[in-house]
Amino acid sequence: MKTLKDFIRELAGGFDKTLQKVVKTFKLFNIPHYICGGFAIQEYGYARFTIDIDIIVPDVPFALEKLMMNGFKKNQGSNMTVKDRETGIEIDLLPGGKKLDPGPLTLPIPTEVTDYPNVLTIEKLISMKLSTYLGMGVSRLKDLADVVELIKINNLPRMLAVEEPVKELYQKTWDELNTK
Repeated sequence: MKTLKDFIRELAGGFDKTLQKVVKTFKLFNIPHYICGGFAIQEYGYARFTIDIDIIVPDVPFALEKLMMNGFKKNQGSNMTVKDRETGIEIDLLPGGKKLDPGPLTLPIPTEVTDYPNVLTIEKLISMKLSTYLGMGVSRLKDLADVVELIKINNLPRMLAVEEPVKELYQKTWDELNTK
């Protein structure tokens, strides 16, 4: 039986195929990675729509070069995005160890090369979502909403091992969800 996640991915078309090509290329060129963003949210049970795949890598220019050598084309106007020529799915490459917003956390640095999509742990994913929300405020309410849904769907504990700078916000969110 198909899940809502499967239906959403079929509707968008090509996500799994594109991700398989990316992971195969990364394995070939020894590029560690973490899947994050909406695709990772789906992997943890919250079937929400996404239009791209966000991937953290230690060296964005190197990963871009290798993907472009293997069937992807660079998006004009971005030094961090490629598009699968076959499916049209965009891949946003994010720099591990760097910050993309004023939130308190830096992106984790992937170290493991795998032959499967290496999805951020739920603790790291929630930490990154809350950090972005803290840094960007109302313009990133979707990140807070993602965390709310992940807590509910996965019945997460109040003492989840999220990063210290976002722990208070996580626990406050958890408390508000669990107060009757």
